[in-house]
Amino acid sequence: MLDSYEFEGKTKEEAVRKACKELEVSEEQLEIEVLSYGSTGIFGLVGAKKARIRVSLLETPEAKIDEEKPDTTDETEGVAETAKRTLEEILSFILDDATVTVAKHPHSVRLRIEASNPAILIGRHGRTLDALQYIVRKIVRKKKATRVGISFDVEGYRDRRKASLTQFAQRLGEKVKHSGKPATISPMNAYDRRIVHIALKDDASVRTQSKGTGLFRKLIILPQKKR
Repeated sequence: MLDSYEFEGKTKEEAVRKACKELEVSEEQLEIEVLSYGSTGIFGLVGAKKARIRVSLLETPEAKIDEEKPDTTDETEGVAETAKRTLEEILSFILDDATVTVAKHPHSVRLRIEASNPAILIGRHGRTLDALQYIVRKIVRKKKATRVGISFDVEGYRDRRKASLTQFAQRLGEKVKHSGKPATISPMNAYDRRIVHIALKDDASVRTQSKGTGLFRKLIILPQKKR
């Protein structure tokens, strides 16, 4: 389960800026849950309440890591070698023809898997892929005591999933705007929830909110409250 942190500010935007500054990450690397939008009170003085958010730091940032300049530090090299070797050993028990290639970037490593039957490695909504990623991360970090990011993809599945979820979120957002009623999405992992958050974050008519606990929390799309 990802660690979560709470921040306050006069507005949601100010609270987000504080979170990014303190955690030294961009907004795209955070899953943001709004606990309170705050209020200005009477004449901006009496009864004013701060906005409050809860954030989780995603281990697989949404940034386009393919565009980053390669990093050749010893730590990243060591993590890449250990992650590739670990993943290949696990895959050997599942498929005979799976191959793994590695792309190294500043503070992150991305493993690309190719196989004749990728569906076995992806699983329903990518859950098998997420499980493999989780296991390899745990093994590598136990061996290397590192915070270098490790992410996987199987023959472009992540990009296809992102495009599909973005379109789905936008359609559901339009439905919420027209009906005025909230819509709940089935439990999703943190990476998928973040895609939905990003797809709707610039739409002033709706807002998103995570609900529940654990790795697969539900996501709710709500009509924006009228001020």
